[in-house]
Amino acid sequence: MIRISANAYYEDTRAPSVELCLDELFYVSKLVESLLKTKKIWYEKGCSRKQALEKIVFNHDRAEVSVIDRWRKEIKKDFPLIIDGVWDGEIESRVCSINYIKKHIENLKKTNLDVSITCDKGEISLTKVIDFAMSLVFNKNNMYASISTNGYWNNCSNVFPDRIPVGWMIYIPVIILVELIPEAARVVPVMEGDKQRGTIIVSTEEIFDGNSKEHIGKANDIEIKLLDLGLLPLMTEL
Repeated sequence: MIRISANAYYEDTRAPSVELCLDELFYVSKLVESLLKTKKIWYEKGCSRKQALEKIVFNHDRAEVSVIDRWRKEIKKDFPLIIDGVWDGEIESRVCSINYIKKHIENLKKTNLDVSITCDKGEISLTKVIDFAMSLVFNKNNMYASISTNGYWNNCSNVFPDRIPVGWMIYIPVIILVELIPEAARVVPVMEGDKQRGTIIVSTEEIFDGNSKEHIGKANDIEIKLLDLGLLPLMTEL
């Protein structure tokens, strides 16, 4: 079993809305399904498993009008701040969840997508996860995204606790030449047509283990190099 954590940060030019929140959650749910080669039913999060499984948000299609109306009522108290998400109702060794977070009242454009994927190692590969990362950042400008596993960030294994971690890979919305990051296992350009919009930097060719001292060391080396290059922003800047 492996637990993948993906966090993406961007500024959305669109006004906060329940529809936007649900659209973003639906888009990422399709990416998770594509990564794992499966179809899932996605549920609201609740106080108990039984309660959560009573409310379907996506059943292989976008949210229905009744779901949108229900979410409008539930989110109304804190709107335009939104912290909500969906999960797939699976057992702990298979569970996946997605959170959509707008919590910065001073800048309502700031948005965070928090994705957790639990699966067997045999279901993923470096290539599949790079493709997932590319799709996650594809339609967003100036997004930063980080993907790690097995608690790398939660266990504070990154060098700079106040900055975005590298973990298995990080997406930075600038062009980075391979020779600038010799510590990286791969430096992957992310293209939009014939124009490069950003770069994915990968720390290990093998599946990253956030508990491995060797893998932690490789991610740490890249974090230090990116900071030296001025390319590892503070979390408060995202």
